[in-house]
Amino acid sequence: MSNETNEKQIMTQEQCEEQIRTAAYYLWQAKGEKYGSDVEDWLEAEAAFAGSAESAEQKNV
Repeated sequence: MSNETNEKQIMTQEQCEEQIRTAAYYLWQAKGEKYGSDVEDWLEAEAAFAGSAESAEQKNV
């Protein structure tokens, strides 16, 4: 695998993580900025992101 391919994968991973981070932040805000819900909010955002990624893959097939 070339370095260029590796860089594209890293960028994609970073972009995914940023989207999850942003979604988790908005979930936290929507829940009233409850202290200590960070892991729960992250996992919920991650699950939503995984679901939307699967939907996008199925549309591209």
